[in-house]
Amino acid sequence: MDSLTQTWVNDYLDLYNYARTIEDLEWAEEILRKLQDQKDALLEEERKAILLRELLTSYDRINKQLIDIFSKLRVASEGYQTESLQEQWFKLKLMRIDVSRKILQYK
Repeated sequence: MDSLTQTWVNDYLDLYNYARTIEDLEWAEEILRKLQDQKDALLEEERKAILLRELLTSYDRINKQLIDIFSKLRVASEGYQTESLQEQWFKLKLMRIDVSRKILQYK
């Protein structure tokens, strides 16, 4: 996450420079306070938001795979193919449960 920290600091430094350019010293001081006092909390919040987006993307991907397998199961005849599809279905459902739990942690 070092690149995230660097990007965050660079963005705030850009804002600080802009505030100084337009001679808004109050805003510039506020930006400096945030850089000094709130950096860790703000970065943790950003990390959680990024992780939540990744989890939601994973959840959507799993759902699409489940739909695909369900469609295949509907047209498949009995035998090895249906057993394999059912195994995949079960594994994906477990993955979706795991991802769902993680999503709830970050909401």
